[in-house]
Amino acid sequence: MPPFDLSLREENVGVVQPPPGVTPNFINPSSLQHIPLIANIVLISVSAAFVVLRLYTTGLIIRSVGVDDSCASSTVKFLLIRYGLGRHLWDVPFSTFNDKFLKFAAICVTFYGLSIMLSKVSILLLFLRSWPQKPKRAIYATIAVVVLYSFIGSFYWLFACQPLEKFWDLSITHGSCSEWPKINIFSGVMYTVTDSIILLLPICMLRKVQLPKWEKFGLGFVLMTGGFVLVISIIRVKTTVDMSRSLDITWEYVYSGIWWMIEMHIAIVCACLPVARAFLRKHFTSVVGYNFNTFVQGI
Repeated sequence: MPPFDLSLREENVGVVQPPPGVTPNFINPSSLQHIPLIANIVLISVSAAFVVLRLYTTGLIIRSVGVDDSCASSTVKFLLIRYGLGRHLWDVPFSTFNDKFLKFAAICVTFYGLSIMLSKVSILLLFLRSWPQKPKRAIYATIAVVVLYSFIGSFYWLFACQPLEKFWDLSITHGSCSEWPKINIFSGVMYTVTDSIILLLPICMLRKVQLPKWEKFGLGFVLMTGGFVLVISIIRVKTTVDMSRSLDITWEYVYSGIWWMIEMHIAIVCACLPVARAFLRKHFTSVVGYNFNTFVQGI
């Protein structure tokens, strides 16, 4: 945990002392709060549209895309804004921040991790359902790894501090906490590794398939959509590393958190994209005219 000055707990004193020459401002401070607000509204709208498309196309309520978790995570992000997100830490009163910000941040991370997990499992299960030349062992192994590290990353705050309340209550001076930035970095690396596997699996699956060139390209594009979040995952790891070096977490988390939210919602979009071709074949036959009957039926 960052080395907060626990002696400053009054309402009119910030969580940490400001840099030399800077005066805390609790009335009209510098703020980035509009950034997560706008980003959440846009991302929720986009991912929700794709979920509706998936539900319409399949005719079933498929919860494996993790839309409930993503909405919960975004809702918690709004609460984080109330408790200091988007302001410099020295402009946030200790009484506003303490026992609230880090508690809701832990909840946000939990929903984020579960949403990413369900999205990736949804894509991997699609591989199992719709492709005859599937490498079953590799897919099952990837699912197991995704579930394992996702649960560790989502609930690490349960064992990060002793006592547990020390994770979010800065007034508790006894006990100890593990270094949470290292856990976040480990989690980010694992996300990147599994994103790479999901991106490469379709290449292995298509090698022995006999299809016309453009049909194989189109099918490969659909199957590889789950790996497109790889670049975002790498950027997110970089911003997490940068944030871990700063004491001003309420300000720096805005930039890191935006990439967390983009990664989560894009993962949902990628989990929904494979059914898009069936939607296009029904409503835009002239655009998507070639035949992937086996694949579409598998979806």
